[in-house]
Amino acid sequence: MTAMVKTFRARDTRSALAAVKAALGPDAVILSTQEVGGGLFKKPEIEVTAAVEPPAPPAPTPPPQPAAPAPAAVHGRARYAGAGLEPPVPPNLTPKPPPDPQGVVADELIALRSVVESMRQQMRQQALRDSGSSLRFPEPVMRLYEHLLSRGIEASVAEELLRLSAGAHGTQPGQLWHSVRELLSERLVPSRAPWLGGQRRVIALVGPTGVGKTTTLAKMAARALMESKLKVALVTVDTYRVGAADQVARYGAMMNVPTRVAHDAHELARSLEAYAGADLVLVDTAGRSRQDEIARQAELLRVVPGIDLYLCLSAATGGRELLAAGKRFSALKPSRLIFTKLDEAAEPGGIISALGPVGRPIACVTNGQRVPDDIHALTTAQLVELVAGRFEPPAAPSVTQVEH
Repeated sequence: MTAMVKTFRARDTRSALAAVKAALGPDAVILSTQEVGGGLFKKPEIEVTAAVEPPAPPAPTPPPQPAAPAPAAVHGRARYAGAGLEPPVPPNLTPKPPPDPQGVVADELIALRSVVESMRQQMRQQALRDSGSSLRFPEPVMRLYEHLLSRGIEASVAEELLRLSAGAHGTQPGQLWHSVRELLSERLVPSRAPWLGGQRRVIALVGPTGVGKTTTLAKMAARALMESKLKVALVTVDTYRVGAADQVARYGAMMNVPTRVAHDAHELARSLEAYAGADLVLVDTAGRSRQDEIARQAELLRVVPGIDLYLCLSAATGGRELLAAGKRFSALKPSRLIFTKLDEAAEPGGIISALGPVGRPIACVTNGQRVPDDIHALTTAQLVELVAGRFEPPAAPSVTQVEH
């Protein structure tokens, strides 16, 4: 019998082995494991090749001997034969084998992905139809508009970019694309990486729940230790989330840096006084979404003079959600922005929406869970490519006027 060999890919080794066990069973043998793919914005995957011996076929069983037909059945067949007709075929009452659960799940996942992609296409087409009453660009320019929508840029932002560009340079596709990128470069302003050396800084990471503030804090601390050789200290004021303080303490123990928990403004001030000799103090906070909670958090943090608030937002949440979060946290007056979870963002262009209400430079981005690998300080050109992607302008006659 020939062994069944299959290859699996997953985000980490544990997930890949779970897929092997689910598909081939506990008797599967691992043949090879390797890391494949990866890049600046794409986390490498783990590829596992496994094999399993197919089960031995069951021993053949002798076919059942047909039972002698009952007299009534013989009489019935004779009755049909006498009339020149075939007797009716009895229904097949043999129970069908149960469906393969793995195959059912795979089919459902494929169907779900198809539905999601179809919904996205419908939303983009609806956005185009909705804007049709106010946007009248030639067809080649509308292709650029649709491209911007496909990147996750909100329709209103994409329309504004095209109007401003067309008003200044006309609607020749190549020039318009260049102008759109220039406008984006004016809005996507990078800042100096927070883990680089310089004057002493106290940085508090704020933002909604679940955006990855604590992991981002650990990445920043590790980069400051390894690359800039800074003295780092950690403080957490997140006493609401179960296990939050323990998580920060574990990171501190792993990096051999001091860690404290502050339950109120007084303890926060005392902690920062105790860390007066540190070059970089990083403060972890609880996730907040409601306006009153954000206001109370601001009161707690602003007790510390000179503290910098870095607003962390997930790039995977979409343009509308980023715009709403930016508006909610604009009252905190953050000095920098951090965009997390780029590895989970199908349409990363939505980050441009948060810049409107916040309007601050971008300190860094994160694209995975690895500490400290998955954190990057990008240049303006890299930020523009992240938002706008790549687009090949179609050849089209020059049009110099936008119809309203």
